Amino acid sequence: MLVELIALAFGSFILALSGALVPGPMFAATLAGSHRDGFWFGPRVVLGHALAELAVVALLFAGLALFMKNVRVVIVIAAVGSAALVWMGVGLARQSRRPPDVAEGAAFLRFGAAATGLITSVLNPYWYLWWVTMPALLMTAAREMGWMGVAAFFLGHISADFAWYSLASFSISRGRRLLQGRLYKGLLIACAVILFVMAGLFLKLAVEKAATGGLESP
Repeated sequence: MLVELIALAFGSFILALSGALVPGPMFAATLAGSHRDGFWFGPRVVLGHALAELAVVALLFAGLALFMKNVRVVIVIAAVGSAALVWMGVGLARQSRRPPDVAEGAAFLRFGAAATGLITSVLNPYWYLWWVTMPALLMTAAREMGWMGVAAFFLGHISADFAWYSLASFSISRGRRLLQGRLYKGLLIACAVILFVMAGLFLKLAVEKAATGGLESP
């Protein structure tokens, strides 16, 4: 069980990191806030973000078992997830050629760090798309392990956010250019490759389910 929990947490960490690396309102706000308020702005942003994500995990945990019993649903999730992963991977690869935009997130700073994390999460359409398509199958595995599996999934997921946004805050607050150099580009490209691999696995699952059980599902 311990090995499975560690593997689940690690998979959740990698999947969450690929999402965190996509620049959006929360990332831009973190860069702007860290420039103004220092390193701790980033970790506090993730606290607000974690509240929104905890609510999503609770909802998925409460209703996912019945939802995932239908094989056709699994096929749709796997197929849509595969396409979404390719789309996000392409986006990451393109972003690796552009520096992050600090000014974009300045409008959110008047709310405070934690509130900024919450607001920029729920107002970001990408966030909903990611949760609907990406982690559904991992959540199924987590549910089968009980509350420890769900806890491992959530801790792995939120750890990726804390790690990335802490690095972003540290870089900006210290006046360094890490996020515009080779480290940033390398992380984006590595996660893009991971997304493409996962897209292939999702597509493989969809094909296998369709071939073995999709047509027999009620």
